[in-house]
Amino acid sequence: MSLFDFFKRNPVNSGSSDSKETLIPEKLDEAEQPTMLLEKPSVAEERPEIPEHIFIEYAKPNLKEPMDQNEEKQDVSDLQTLYRYLEQNQDKKGYEDALINPDSSYMEEQVTYINNELSLLISKIRTYYVRHLRNIDFHIDTRKRNGMLETVDELLTHKETVLEEMRIVSSIEEDSRNGKGLSQNPILSYRKGFRNGFAAITYNTVLSKHK
Repeated sequence: MSLFDFFKRNPVNSGSSDSKETLIPEKLDEAEQPTMLLEKPSVAEERPEIPEHIFIEYAKPNLKEPMDQNEEKQDVSDLQTLYRYLEQNQDKKGYEDALINPDSSYMEEQVTYINNELSLLISKIRTYYVRHLRNIDFHIDTRKRNGMLETVDELLTHKETVLEEMRIVSSIEEDSRNGKGLSQNPILSYRKGFRNGFAAITYNTVLSKHK
């Protein structure tokens, strides 16, 4: 008899005549064992799926690629800048100023301010053109030494355009000193607006009460 059979059959009471044998049930196959507990859910069933974007922040694509420092657009003060200033309509500003401070001396102060702004802008434009011409001359000299004749011709044509624009700027500057020409457009519109404000004050305070 094997040792395993000895432990399977062990009398409960050695002194008892009708000793009963205690049977130890053999290990059942896993398929035969009764299911006592509910099957443990898988990890995926225990924990709800969490969206990825809660923990991971995706960088937004930069649609506009940064420009290289050498390619950044520099401030340009040229003839077109001057034209935009002279095209301003100062009518509304003059009208509002008259309602706030209806005094002719105040109007003349604002006209002086407009003239000073124009002089400052012209000075900036002249400085820009001088630097630009210096840069053009440098490129003409270096490209000529390297035999780039077509490029030199283009630079010379561009230089003539710049010189022509400088002559126009000088002409507008001279007109502003003499109080005539295009330089008077913002001043004339300001005076017109200021006088309209004068008229509105007179109508509302005097004339409208006697109708």
